[in-house]
Amino acid sequence: MNEENLVSIQEAKSCFRKLSLALLAMTFFPIVIQLLTGIVASVLFVLGVDLLNNPWFLWAASSLPMYVVGVPICLLIIRPLPIHPQPQSKLPASRFLVLLLVCFPVTYLGNVIGSLLSAALSGGTAQNGIETYITDGGFLALFTTIIVAPVVEEFVFRKQLLDRCGRYGEKTAMVFSALTFGLFHMNFYQFFYAFGVGLILAYVYLRTGSLRYPVLIHMIINFLGSAVPLFMMSHGLEVYLLAADLGLAVAGLVVGAVNRKRFPLSPAPCELPREGRAKAVYGNIGFVLFALFCSVMFALAL
Repeated sequence: MNEENLVSIQEAKSCFRKLSLALLAMTFFPIVIQLLTGIVASVLFVLGVDLLNNPWFLWAASSLPMYVVGVPICLLIIRPLPIHPQPQSKLPASRFLVLLLVCFPVTYLGNVIGSLLSAALSGGTAQNGIETYITDGGFLALFTTIIVAPVVEEFVFRKQLLDRCGRYGEKTAMVFSALTFGLFHMNFYQFFYAFGVGLILAYVYLRTGSLRYPVLIHMIINFLGSAVPLFMMSHGLEVYLLAADLGLAVAGLVVGAVNRKRFPLSPAPCELPREGRAKAVYGNIGFVLFALFCSVMFALAL
């Protein structure tokens, strides 16, 4: 390994360490606030003030700590890191449609794997927290899931991360963005499809340098995974929902197979050598702590 590669790996390791520590702070502090809020709400409940069944309170307690505290702290930590914006280009409608369709088999298979694994590890007692959040949270939960979450999450996991680590290799940056995105959800139900879709969203951002495409894809997926099932199940249309999900998954598989060679990766300015790449990205103290914390939350979610 020559001196130039050694310097590149050291720089990359520092970058990925700081990014991971920022993500750790983004997840840790909101959870602490949520725990404290839950304790206060429980005390008030004993005193006769019932906030635990108030949908506005439940929405605020579950959502605001992340958007008001966690994300700003994350952005402050990564702010000093140099930014290398991705080249701007348009995504043709046909290619956008192909990438959107490919997301459906990924979400379908990821959801199946996550559900089966959660059931196996918990002895069948695990519950999908996102389903409870959407069902009990009403309009505010749907608005957050369909509009707010895609905008904020794409801004953090695609723009902020990829603008800082994309220069070390597109494949490296895509996997890092997708893996941290999956871990960020902190449960097996969402981890697998969040990772798979995260790879696609990262690719879209790297190819276009624009957030509007990954945000729109994210919004469509969340809409089809929240509002549509909620409406159809409330009207006894579960059979049609299952058929639609399976149909979209099959269509996505076919389209993905036909177009698999249309989406190559490009070399990056500071492409990391294979030797030492994994250690630089995932062997640093920041990522190890972030992964350990998320693993604990995965276990608690069971």
